[in-house]
Amino acid sequence: MKKVIAALMTAVMVLGITSCKKDLKTKTNIENEISKLQTVDGNIWINTDKEYENMVDVLLYQAQETELRGSLIVATDDEVIFASGTGLLDNDGNEVSLYTTYEIGSITKSFTAVSIMKLVQEGKVSLDDTLEKYFPEYSDCAYYDRTSKVTISNMLHIRSGIPDYVNEPTLFFDAETIMNALGYDAEFMSEESIVHQLYNSVDDDTIMRSVFSCRPNNEPDTEFQYSNTNYFILAVILERVTGRSYEEYLTEEIFEPCGMKDTTSMSFGDITASIKDDAWYIEPCQTKGCGDIHSTVVDLLRYDRALFGGYLLNDKTMEEFFYQIDGYACGFFKEKEDLINHGGSTHGFHTENYVIERNGKHLYIIMFANQKENTAFMIYKYLNPLFESED
Repeated sequence: MKKVIAALMTAVMVLGITSCKKDLKTKTNIENEISKLQTVDGNIWINTDKEYENMVDVLLYQAQETELRGSLIVATDDEVIFASGTGLLDNDGNEVSLYTTYEIGSITKSFTAVSIMKLVQEGKVSLDDTLEKYFPEYSDCAYYDRTSKVTISNMLHIRSGIPDYVNEPTLFFDAETIMNALGYDAEFMSEESIVHQLYNSVDDDTIMRSVFSCRPNNEPDTEFQYSNTNYFILAVILERVTGRSYEEYLTEEIFEPCGMKDTTSMSFGDITASIKDDAWYIEPCQTKGCGDIHSTVVDLLRYDRALFGGYLLNDKTMEEFFYQIDGYACGFFKEKEDLINHGGSTHGFHTENYVIERNGKHLYIIMFANQKENTAFMIYKYLNPLFESED
């Protein structure tokens, strides 16, 4: 009898897993939804269902009467409402599309957070774990006693007090490290130039040693202070706990299950969107865990639906994932009650991922461009009351 019950339980579990995977595949099979859209004025596609008429009118006006530069997709949990690729060329000289690849910058952080929270869910990591547990080899560094008390939770909420190695290199790295990497010309370089050249010359060990050698901006868990360093450290912890490279873990645990076939981590040379003459593509080693992912608006929609649909983390972990401190948690800001968002900014691109969440439903606004304007927020302002009326 025990064997029969065990077999039945196993069958139920297998069926449950199979069902979940089937549902996820349906949610992320966006091509089927795109095929039903009507083409309007070149690279603009609209959903002609009556219920989305007001939203489509607003979006058409924005696309045709204002300057939308880049790739845009607007969708619910089940349907694509609007999509466009306008005002920007790809590297082949064609207008960008829904499948043009961009650097997504800091939107990467939510992927790193999901990966860490999966380990928390599996009992392999605790939110209360400190850096001391994972990096005892740096105990000889000047600020080890202070920085080693930073927890996983502090880093997920960017409350570690550790300076930003990307945007504050002269605070993060000591003069000797910078000189060794760049030579004496570093004395005359701007911080932007230092960032551009430095990270091709330093490895993970150099960055981690600097984590414990630089003076913290403040004590752990005292205030939110945006710093990419938190998510770089989380990526290194991910590698130590899993025994896999950061990019392997993301590919196997997130990209492939979500069907994100045009998305890469720690890759170079696969961007298809063009950049301005005075910009440059980022070497992935510069921003591991905090800005290294390249993706398309379609693939990011797949990810959003999987995450907000509860396919990547269970309910309990999702509550922890979105537990905000000072309006930030796990790669997302929550500036308004119904809005969760994060942007990405690199030297070549500006990306936005906006999610309106109301009554268990979601409206996704994803915009990738090579300009600095926050186009997604403008669209959010117009669509927010319309989405409410649709409910």
